[in-house]
Amino acid sequence: RGCVPSLPRPSGLPNAGKSSVLNSLIGRGAVSVSRAPGRTRYFQTHFLTPRVSPSPSCHALPEAPPPLIKPLPQVLAGVYPISQLQEPYSAVGYLAARLPLPQLLQLRPPSSPAGWTAWDICEAWAEKRGYKTARTARNDVYRAANNLLQLVAEGR
Repeated sequence: RGCVPSLPRPSGLPNAGKSSVLNSLIGRGAVSVSRAPGRTRYFQTHFLTPRVSPSPSCHALPEAPPPLIKPLPQVLAGVYPISQLQEPYSAVGYLAARLPLPQLLQLRPPSSPAGWTAWDICEAWAEKRGYKTARTARNDVYRAANNLLQLVAEGR
């Protein structure tokens, strides 16, 4: 007896409503839900009807398959949340390798003779926009990087 066809396993970003959809399909609160992400972390099996049940061989796949597209292009497409990035500078560098950002944003030339880096672009954007850190009044490059990625995600 092989694997009985079942519904595909939900996978996606944290707090996207996967557990709520499963509860709706089952018709009861089988999976706990919360406003905070990370409530449902482990693989669970729920039976929709007595006849729709996966056999043990169906569990050979990992809970969530690895993404086919890396996070940086997903961020720029607006699919992956900017807030989920550990550091936004790589995404800005990825974008700068494909678009002439300094010319598009009309940024002042970098101070280093080596040319533009992602950090230089973020620093120049912070200076142009007036983004400063609270205590030391330095250019807030982290805020500038997030702002640049937000502009791209919004299509501006």
